[in-house]
Amino acid sequence: MKLSFKRITSSGGFIPEIDGLRFIAITSVVLFHISEFLKVKDINQYADTIDYSFLKHIISHGHLGVPLFFAISGFILGMPFAKFHLAKGKPVSIKNYFLRRLTRLEPPYIIVMTILLFGAVYVAEILTLQKGIISYLSSITYTHNFIFPDTLPELNGATWSLEVEVQFYILAPLMAYIFSVRSLSARRLSMVFIAVLFLVINHFVFSPSPFISLINFFQYFLIGFLLADLYVSDSTLLPKTKYDFLIGLFFFTIIWLFTDADFNTDLQRFLWELMLLISIFFLYYYVLFHKIFKFLSFKVITNIGGMCYTIYLLHASILSLFGNPVCRLTFSKYSFINVSIYSVILLLMVLSISSAFFLLVERPCMAKDWHKKLFKGFF
Repeated sequence: MKLSFKRITSSGGFIPEIDGLRFIAITSVVLFHISEFLKVKDINQYADTIDYSFLKHIISHGHLGVPLFFAISGFILGMPFAKFHLAKGKPVSIKNYFLRRLTRLEPPYIIVMTILLFGAVYVAEILTLQKGIISYLSSITYTHNFIFPDTLPELNGATWSLEVEVQFYILAPLMAYIFSVRSLSARRLSMVFIAVLFLVINHFVFSPSPFISLINFFQYFLIGFLLADLYVSDSTLLPKTKYDFLIGLFFFTIIWLFTDADFNTDLQRFLWELMLLISIFFLYYYVLFHKIFKFLSFKVITNIGGMCYTIYLLHASILSLFGNPVCRLTFSKYSFINVSIYSVILLLMVLSISSAFFLLVERPCMAKDWHKKLFKGFF
């Protein structure tokens, strides 16, 4: 049997650049968590005194991969609605839309969270059964951010963002009516205006927010909608030039230079997040429309990007499980060598275990109506 890592899409359409962008997002998140893990667990004394502060500063912004994912979600979920309203495509069945989300995303998530529950309670013994069940139920019902607003989910800290995604999935069909606005300029300017409005609300009205929700990140999903509008309409905002690669590289670089923690006032943070929003939009625009980063279409890149959901679900637990024994090994008295080897080992562990889970669990769930075929023999 031939193994394939290529994601299965419900529409049959495959945009390699999207999985390339997913690769960028998941790589940044995983490197960020590896850096944070090694910062605590690597207690070796090193001989070198090289200052790696700039590199650490860039990697510490890897959590910005999350809004990158949100923009991709806006694009992907907005596409079928945009095709219906703007390109006379087939109507979107709301029943099938929600069923697809349920059968595609829930099985891998519930399996991972169930394994982590038993691991945390009975193997690692870091949680009592009561705390484990409370964390488990609040996570699989996507309510942790509301019930425990000041803490990350105890079983899997990375899953806080999945709650935001689910809120968007629920509202996306309603949001998609914006594509029914016939005036092109009114439709697109409305998306821009609403995105900026939510930035203003987040920074000057609901700051600090009592809990994390879609409200905090609505603007990123909206720019995904705007990109879907442009893509389906086959529209271009800017002409192609010989400088497109450099322009795209500029926006890519801007994304990682700062984070809101680098600024002192709400106004500064607002202006920075506005620049971040603009940079993500134009990076995606140049990648999707001007095809500036050819490497994002390479098979190995799209395959890794295609299993980003599995990697996102598993990577923190893999780091926790294998990171401690890895950090007890000493390969050099120089930090650069040691940390590089630690990072490569942990990356390989994340990739290998995630690959197996992707092939066995997530990819089969990508197939349309897999659940019907599975239970066909029972009914």
